[in-house]
Amino acid sequence: MPDLHSLPEGTWPENALRNNGPDHLVLERAKLRELAEGWPCYRDACEWKNFESIFHEDAHVYTTWSGRVSYKDFIAASKAGMDKGAFIMHRCHGVTTDITADATRAVTKMKATITQRFTIDGCEVDAEADCRFCFFFEKANGRWGARLVRHWYEKDKLLLVNPCKVPRIDDEKLSLYPEGYKYLAYCQELTMGVTVLRDMPGHRRHIGTAAGEKHDLLYRLAKDWLDGKTIDI
Repeated sequence: MPDLHSLPEGTWPENALRNNGPDHLVLERAKLRELAEGWPCYRDACEWKNFESIFHEDAHVYTTWSGRVSYKDFIAASKAGMDKGAFIMHRCHGVTTDITADATRAVTKMKATITQRFTIDGCEVDAEADCRFCFFFEKANGRWGARLVRHWYEKDKLLLVNPCKVPRIDDEKLSLYPEGYKYLAYCQELTMGVTVLRDMPGHRRHIGTAAGEKHDLLYRLAKDWLDGKTIDI
């Protein structure tokens, strides 16, 4: 078991402020929380104009099923997926923000559960993935917006909608997916006609895997962003 009680070396954002910070940044952090929580609230309700307000024009997002795309392409793909029957919802659980003292850059981490309804082997199931959304925010011309959104996919499960109906799962195929989102990925590839990325950032305990390496990389990207560096989106 890796050391679960420390961040990867060199990833602590020393030049940023966070919870219980100075009063003049409280409003800024509140604005960023509102923007972050807009992802699940607006997307799940198909309030696309409001969803667009989260981003700057050049923003990109990464998800298991979309890969790296511009936020506009993500919206288009989301609409097309919904029209084909994709049913994805979210639950928010909490938000923290690291913000620079001049309130021009911030990284907001939002704990959430992605829950997607599937029909597998004639049975309805919900794949639920506990995640942390990572928003790279920047204030430009007086307006906050996201430049990049990624996720840590930390733990998932498959739930029966009707406990009397149990689908058959290919255990060998299931084992090929990363531990943090294996049920979600299995169901998405089986039903959506997509190829799911298998190196999305995972949990700290996934060190030694591609998902574990991306866990550390995402923390380093967050620190670089808060240090004012140009990051590789």
